[in-house]
Amino acid sequence: MAHRAHLAASTALALILTGQPALAQTSDVGSASEDTGTVETPDAVSDIIVTATRTNREGYTAPTPTTVISLDQIQQSAPASLADYVNQLPALVGSTSPRNNNGTTSGGTAGSNLLSLRNLGVNRTLVLLDGRRVVPSTLTGAVDVNTLPTSMVQRVDVVTGGASAAWGSDAVAGVVNFILDDKYTGIKGEANYGVTEKGDGSAYRLELTGGMPFAGGRGHIVVSGQYAKSGRVQARDRDWYDGSKLIPNPGRTATNGAPQYIVAPNVGLASATDNGLITSGPLRGTQFGANGLASPTPFNFGYTANLQSLGGTAEDQGGRIELAIPTETYSVFGHASFELTDAIQAYGEASYGHGEANYLGVSYNRFGNVTIRANNAYLDPAVRRALQAAGQTSFSLGTSNYKFGQIEGRNTRALTRFVGGLKGDLGGWKWDVYYERGVSKITSIAARNPIVAAYNKATDAVLSSGSIVCGVNGDASPANDDAACVPFNVFGSAAPSDAAFAYVTGTAEQHVRITQDVASGSISGEPFSTWAGPVSLVVGAEYRKETYRSTADAISQATGFFTGNYKASTGDISVREGFAEIIVPLLKDTRFFRDVSFNGAVRYTDYDPSGGVTTWKAGLTWDVTSELRLRGTRSRDIRAPNLNELYQGGQATTSAFVDPVLGTGYAGRVFIIGNRELTPERADTLSFGVGYRPEWLRGLSLSVDYYDIKLSNAIVTLNSQNLIDGCFGGSADLCPYITRDPSTNMITEILTPGINFSSERATGVDIEASYSAEVGPGRLGLSVLANYVKRRDIDTGFTVYQYADTLSDNTAVPKWRGTLNANYRAGGTSLNLRERFISAGRYSRQFTIADNHVKAAYYTDLTLTHEFEDLPGKPALFLSVENLFDQAPRVTPQTIAPVHINTGVNGTVYDVLGRNFRAGVRFGF
Repeated sequence: MAHRAHLAASTALALILTGQPALAQTSDVGSASEDTGTVETPDAVSDIIVTATRTNREGYTAPTPTTVISLDQIQQSAPASLADYVNQLPALVGSTSPRNNNGTTSGGTAGSNLLSLRNLGVNRTLVLLDGRRVVPSTLTGAVDVNTLPTSMVQRVDVVTGGASAAWGSDAVAGVVNFILDDKYTGIKGEANYGVTEKGDGSAYRLELTGGMPFAGGRGHIVVSGQYAKSGRVQARDRDWYDGSKLIPNPGRTATNGAPQYIVAPNVGLASATDNGLITSGPLRGTQFGANGLASPTPFNFGYTANLQSLGGTAEDQGGRIELAIPTETYSVFGHASFELTDAIQAYGEASYGHGEANYLGVSYNRFGNVTIRANNAYLDPAVRRALQAAGQTSFSLGTSNYKFGQIEGRNTRALTRFVGGLKGDLGGWKWDVYYERGVSKITSIAARNPIVAAYNKATDAVLSSGSIVCGVNGDASPANDDAACVPFNVFGSAAPSDAAFAYVTGTAEQHVRITQDVASGSISGEPFSTWAGPVSLVVGAEYRKETYRSTADAISQATGFFTGNYKASTGDISVREGFAEIIVPLLKDTRFFRDVSFNGAVRYTDYDPSGGVTTWKAGLTWDVTSELRLRGTRSRDIRAPNLNELYQGGQATTSAFVDPVLGTGYAGRVFIIGNRELTPERADTLSFGVGYRPEWLRGLSLSVDYYDIKLSNAIVTLNSQNLIDGCFGGSADLCPYITRDPSTNMITEILTPGINFSSERATGVDIEASYSAEVGPGRLGLSVLANYVKRRDIDTGFTVYQYADTLSDNTAVPKWRGTLNANYRAGGTSLNLRERFISAGRYSRQFTIADNHVKAAYYTDLTLTHEFEDLPGKPALFLSVENLFDQAPRVTPQTIAPVHINTGVNGTVYDVLGRNFRAGVRFGF
């Protein structure tokens, strides 16, 4: 009933939009969300060449499907950021954003916006700025969109197919190209502020751009700056939060065939509490109160499964995790060009972008592995007596150590970029040469971070001559091996003394510097003609070198912290490549063959140290009539291993996992390490589709495209649980990466390098439709973008993971994802309705889950804009409401570690903030 009411209300809004005669203005949205390789507007005098091809033939429609997002479309929705808008395109799934952090501190990507097409990974989506590479914001090669000059973007091209032959490595899933308006003249700006209905998650953005010609019009300069800041949102502040987790089914036996797992609310930790819990021996289940004394109410374990507990009194930590990470970004950008002669132009760019995220990670969970002896000076005397009466000298304690607070993470990214080049015309041939240098400085900090050895010493508190000191295995007589040790009371909620806090905790810190140098040149023209028209050709060469160096603190180097434990490392990649692309007209103006053209490209790339590889593309466009177009492309695409995969020095963290050998769950050390033996991934991509623009209904444009991406020799870095399961399941090659304690057989260390042994497959259909027409006194614009996923598989060599139609975890791939946009303009007023749809699906295909069904989700966004055309600068005021009906995210708990801190919903797929208001003003002189 709720879904029906939502749909009815949305339909009513759409009818209001299309039926309101009081609003009017000519729209320039046209068919800007377009598949054909061009953008058309009612006032357009020529087609705009887009990223699907490097040739410069005007009016050519490339065979590779491309979605073009105009500035007008972006402004209609008034998003909090450009990245937010782009990420809502159906083809983008699995992107990293400030809204899907999982509480970890070691990744170094928190607060960033990293784009992922088809959920093939941010490292397989190439992000360009005006067709040029940008220095990576991470060692994985991804670019943080937050650091780009998005206030100067005039459109975004999203190539949803293999594009390696045209643009190079990393374009396996496609290309997202941010096109800048480097000829802008005048002054424009925008200021907006937004906040959720709950009063948290505030966000504001300021932008200012100015451009002018000089030297009598021979030169032009544009300068732009922007600043944005957003606030914190925690899961416990949302009404929908109920601690839902995936947990082994208590009703399952070896013979009854019941599902393996259930999804249940109010699932907590079975092996730790904030104030402390005895987890072993005859006193198991004794919990401590805030005052450090044993609670009169015993801990009710309920049904326990590994680290989790259902139906008892266990505490849940997922509510502390952030749904939105506080971020602050700013950037400045300048572009200048000058005509040296009538045929030669010099140009240059300089930019600086800075992003910072300050967020809360997990607390220091000790899952029942703190040894407390009977003579601990802080132990409740009643517990000590009970322990002695039972003939026990010690017990195991589980605690979250919440008294130390959550670990404070901070990630900063600073990007500096310079471009200088020449371009011109030589006898009808257009040429362009440029040099680019970019530097990324990345700092990752994990503060308030427990030092494991210091913590173990400080919890061994004993009495000596009337004073509490640090003991050695409970003995105060020998001198402690660390004279600086300050004991603290591990029981209860009382904060440790400043001295104890300073002794037990520290700050893990890593500094990374990535340098990218690019020298590139290309020339394009029409060398000859066939019977069907001129042949277009572009050839070019490029050299690229990326180097990095990372440093870390001494404690991290020795793996002494609970988390972080960064490692120093260094490495470099050199790339030399040559490429060519050609368009050959085959037929022209014959019956059923109005226009047929071949589009081909080839690129040879030599990677040091990964070796040489050839990529290619072959495509055909066939205009059957002026209304109907068919197209198809086959390509070979590649992705070379990035700096992180090759040279990672051994980033360490603590992860919880289930050990199938011992049949229990616990936590251990996981080290992500590089592998210099990696070779490039290889992808075979096929796409074909149809476009239709009927003459009987001008303004309507339809397209449907099928894609099939087969990735082989894929580099995969297995998470700890998958690696353990693979070894246990018979993949002996994985077992050497697991180290066990000889006496207990418990896992003490897991190494997770990248390995070339995976294959992946992504198939589906993209659908686009748009319509624009005069309706009443105004103009109506309608557009639909949809993506249907048939397959999204990863074959690791021992298990085939099927992700299509799954909605939990960052690997989620909805079966259907779509957006409907309706805009009506009249006079200076515009009303825009956007409906976002995520189809029903299941939690996971990896297990049998009781009621493995997730309902569909619908989100309605509404934006009202009014432009004061008679005022200087034509200021436009706008008010936007996202998630108008305050739809809660669907329950979709994580199915992989760390399950105990997950929020129960997937922020990669769903809106987790709720109803959100935004207001602002934009102007232009």
